[in-house]
Amino acid sequence: MADAHEVEVGHTEALFREVNERIEELSRGLAYVSDGKMHVVCECGDPECAQQVAVPSADYEEIRGDPKQFIVVPGHEILSTETVVARGDTYLVVHKQGDVPGEIAEATDPRRQ
Repeated sequence: MADAHEVEVGHTEALFREVNERIEELSRGLAYVSDGKMHVVCECGDPECAQQVAVPSADYEEIRGDPKQFIVVPGHEILSTETVVARGDTYLVVHKQGDVPGEIAEATDPRRQ
């Protein structure tokens, strides 16, 4: 049985990822990325978090290639369900671990729907 907290966190992270996908679409559509970076919101599981990070556009695309990867502010990783797989100047890339977190990440991936 899925842990209710894991499900809630997974859906919060998916929501933030969806917001960032819309930011990416707008940036690409307007052909405006002044410093070559995407300015995205932290995709952590805290629904109150609104911190932003700058991610190089090419890195953003690479991260999005795996539906189980999320961009978080350092200190916002949840080591019980995530592994840090990369570090940027102002962000971490985490990979979801476990059945429930991984399934939610894949099921809510906006690029695969």
